[in-house]
Amino acid sequence: MIVASSRRLNQLGPRLTPDKSPWYNHYEFRQLKPFTAREVESLLFGLPMTPALLECIREIADGHPALLQNAGSILYDILDEELQAGQTPNSDELAREFQNATTQLFQQTWEMSDEIEQTLLMLLALSRLEGRLPSKKRYDLGNIDVIFSQKEIELDALAERGVLQYTVEAYERSYSFASSIMEWWMVKHIENSNETELQKRQKVFLNLMNHEQKEKVMAAISWLWQNKDRVPSALEWIGKVTAALPKGVIKG
Repeated sequence: MIVASSRRLNQLGPRLTPDKSPWYNHYEFRQLKPFTAREVESLLFGLPMTPALLECIREIADGHPALLQNAGSILYDILDEELQAGQTPNSDELAREFQNATTQLFQQTWEMSDEIEQTLLMLLALSRLEGRLPSKKRYDLGNIDVIFSQKEIELDALAERGVLQYTVEAYERSYSFASSIMEWWMVKHIENSNETELQKRQKVFLNLMNHEQKEKVMAAISWLWQNKDRVPSALEWIGKVTAALPKGVIKG
């Protein structure tokens, strides 16, 4: 029997009892990992695209199977004729269709995450937003990296699921969202939350940080609520790809 699940079996199913062995011991666990860069190239092989467009796909989908499937489908169904004719794809169309196709997936990823994972995703999104704002920083998250270093197990679990990715430098891990569009979605999710939701999450905040750090995070969320117009659009969010693309191929 083969069982497919979004979480490890010990995190699902009935609770264990002291007098019985774990029911999931009958299964041999195999983690389905995100695709490698070579596998992504093989998956998209045959689609007429420039190296810059391929880099853009990596930016918005990385190795996440479902995101890649959506990106490949959009390229094939919507942009293929333009590419075949030697025309440059419409960046607005690509971004809009990808957002529409993946919003439900991002929502499911959020709902499948537990409270600690959700809070870490929020903190990571807020932390990375600081560097994307067009003006000076308007909030201070303090030493938020300490929290990330203390929660590597949870962050690694999110990386195993293809939600996050990380690099290692000087024995320290630096985490980021695997999909830049999901990072943007996460910021918009925080932006659209309300005071009641924030109050409910305060208990989780205090399980991760001290009172002073919690107040900094609360202030950052309040700033975001009041400055929604300063958050870059989805197209602007894919900033590092912009300079690499020929003019007219993709704006984002």
